[in-house]
Amino acid sequence: MPEALQHIMSELTPWLQEYGYFLLFIAIAVEGFGIPAPGQSLLIVASLLAATGQMSLSAVLLVAACGALCGNSLGYFIGWRFGDVLLKKGWIKPQLGDKIHSVIGQYGIAALILSRFVEGLKQFMFIGCGLAKMPLKPFVIGNCLATSIWVAIFGLGPALIRDEITPILAFYHQHKYPTWVIVSLILAALLMLTWRKWQTKNPQ
Repeated sequence: MPEALQHIMSELTPWLQEYGYFLLFIAIAVEGFGIPAPGQSLLIVASLLAATGQMSLSAVLLVAACGALCGNSLGYFIGWRFGDVLLKKGWIKPQLGDKIHSVIGQYGIAALILSRFVEGLKQFMFIGCGLAKMPLKPFVIGNCLATSIWVAIFGLGPALIRDEITPILAFYHQHKYPTWVIVSLILAALLMLTWRKWQTKNPQ
């Protein structure tokens, strides 16, 4: 196991053993409305603990998904209802608000999916969706897709590839951005195919 992952395991395992699923839920949820927390790291550690029987994998996945969906939805509501106040108070910098506006306007649902994997952006993207008055239906679809993919990769993934995680992490860190570009293109293509198939079956 890589040294960095061993360090994360040693740091976070006692917290999960002490506070369990409640801590996992809270850490993931608060990231959805702008509070930095080690939600992703806790999810990886919880997945690895589940692989050794110390936690329930199904419970880890369910708690992580519920935490992300609830936190993201609360962030959306905060942005929609109080976005202007946050900007006036300086709690959200205008440059960040403009950047999120631009990303949402240009990429829509794909921006939600990609932001879930970018530190700094994922803490404010869902508030930004509310601030940009993104329609509820695309937000709900994007939130569900982003959460499902994120939980599958960082919740289910570590448990399934525990023995192969070292070379995979080494490759990922060496080719991080090309990896996410390829993943994003694949997801966008699948989403487009699904949308066209749905339109074919449900003509206006």
